[in-house]
Amino acid sequence: MSEQTVVNEPTVETHSSLKQDSEAQSASTKDQEQPRQGREQEQTSNPTKRARSPSTEESSRADSGSNKRARSPGHDTKSTEPNVHKQVAEHYNARPDVGVEKRKESTIFRLKSFNNWLKSVLIGRYARPRDKVLDVGVGKGGDLLKWSKAKIQYFVGCDIASKSIEQAQERYRTMRNPPFEAHFHAMDCYSEPISKVVSPDIVFDMVSMQFCLHYSFETEAKARMMLHNVTSQLKPGGVFIGTIPDAYWIVKKLKSESDEGLQIGNSIYSIRFERRDSFEKFGAKYWFHLEDAIDDCPEYLVHFPTFQSLAEEYGLELIYNKKFHQVYEEASQELDFNQLLYRMNVISEDGHLSADEWEAANIYLAFAFRKRQ
Repeated sequence: MSEQTVVNEPTVETHSSLKQDSEAQSASTKDQEQPRQGREQEQTSNPTKRARSPSTEESSRADSGSNKRARSPGHDTKSTEPNVHKQVAEHYNARPDVGVEKRKESTIFRLKSFNNWLKSVLIGRYARPRDKVLDVGVGKGGDLLKWSKAKIQYFVGCDIASKSIEQAQERYRTMRNPPFEAHFHAMDCYSEPISKVVSPDIVFDMVSMQFCLHYSFETEAKARMMLHNVTSQLKPGGVFIGTIPDAYWIVKKLKSESDEGLQIGNSIYSIRFERRDSFEKFGAKYWFHLEDAIDDCPEYLVHFPTFQSLAEEYGLELIYNKKFHQVYEEASQELDFNQLLYRMNVISEDGHLSADEWEAANIYLAFAFRKRQ
């Protein structure tokens, strides 16, 4: 594992301190601001249908940080492992864009549907009509319909995989009367500023990063460039939403294995490390495999207190931080989101997520930050 420089921090983060950081975080769900949509007053009555779920292991974390001033991300964002950038891009370029019917044949169809539902919850709670949105890691444009339903006005999608950008553009072109203007750019948003492709005159109401932010934690410089791109054209009061692997859950599960192995997982996913004794705050690499989705691709742990502290330097205040299981338990009790579970085939009369899919879902957490006024 490569060594990384951490400014004003020790470079090595042990599992025990990860645990202490997590336990030290306050219950953010009580103190954080409520989402900013018309759905702000959640329904208290039970929905007509209650989606079934396996039991959950839940935790809520937030970490208070200093109100530091962000320093420039600079230009030294070169990876110490230059093949990672190329490997990630090639991996996603190689993934075919299959049709709706073909997706139903996937061994993890319910899990994919669940992840899409959860993104719909985040977008539904925080997006407003006529918003201008920056989607970093837009991929093949799988969330375009979600943004259309949110009635946004303007959209910019960026992704490291050029083939995925082409597919996103084609998906947008085939949308029926899209209600928003859209632009797509193939670029590495962790190594170069978005001002290279987006006019500085464009001010965004929202930035979204779904299942991709963890790649920026390869180095501190890349994480800072990511946050620079998130905030440099985000309006005061604007919202930054996203989904990331929960580093604390992953490390805790790895440490709980009695055989001193370097891998965790089940029949549909595996996470493999090079070592298990210590984890740097940046560059803590692992290899992730998800059946019919990700083929042993390098990823990086996101130490959430470090992420939150850096975000605060860039003027971002944490307002939401919950495990996927927690998001489900809350949102599925709201009538609109409960019915959406069925419409999106997460739940049906003849089935739901398997136990292995449900475990894989809890690898992730959802977050939202608001840019200070």
